[in-house]
Amino acid sequence: LSKIPLFMAIDGEWGLNMRLDSTIAYPKQMTLGAIQNNQLIYDMGVNIANECKRVGLHINFAPDADINSNGLNPVIGYRAFSESKAEVTQKSIMYMKGMQDNHIMACGKPFPGHVDTDVDSHYDLPIIRHNRSRLDSVELYPFRALSDYGIGSIMVGHLQVPALDNRENRPTTLSRNTITNLLRKEIGFKGLIFTDALEMKGVTKHFGGGIVAAEALLAGNDILCL
Repeated sequence: LSKIPLFMAIDGEWGLNMRLDSTIAYPKQMTLGAIQNNQLIYDMGVNIANECKRVGLHINFAPDADINSNGLNPVIGYRAFSESKAEVTQKSIMYMKGMQDNHIMACGKPFPGHVDTDVDSHYDLPIIRHNRSRLDSVELYPFRALSDYGIGSIMVGHLQVPALDNRENRPTTLSRNTITNLLRKEIGFKGLIFTDALEMKGVTKHFGGGIVAAEALLAGNDILCL
């Protein structure tokens, strides 16, 4: 009914099967991390892009660019390629290129990195306590590379990172210093910036619905999820 075509997206890290039944399920990213030939990761991206197009999608919220540095993390784990920042970066780029070379926008996530916490942002606000030097050398490394290689979008996670914004209970999704100053200006990312889902407790625990939406836009996000 819309006179303007709708932008259609899916959260399909291992293909359409992450959200749609009766579709192909590709291996989770931890399994893909064991593959030595990264051309196969590219080929998977091509296949996923073609399947997305068949059902009318334009964006896939993948790859997860987390570095698997905390075995106690309850929500990332098998969704990360590796504990090696080089492996994560290389495989994320190949997955992204496979999709984008075939006209499906990739989305690196969750910026600035969700792994090193034992809290799930679906249920609470995780705190990442690393200093800026550590964030630059580890967590932010894959996102800088994905930006340099032309990824079309990045999704910001609900994380409290005092080194980036020291306001109490301030999630990165509502942090202008994180989104506009770091991601947009310092890293130089030119694509679309999505929030993670705005009904998650990582953001709603401390902010009401209307405030969440307004603060997310003021922080510099382009598109608000849910």
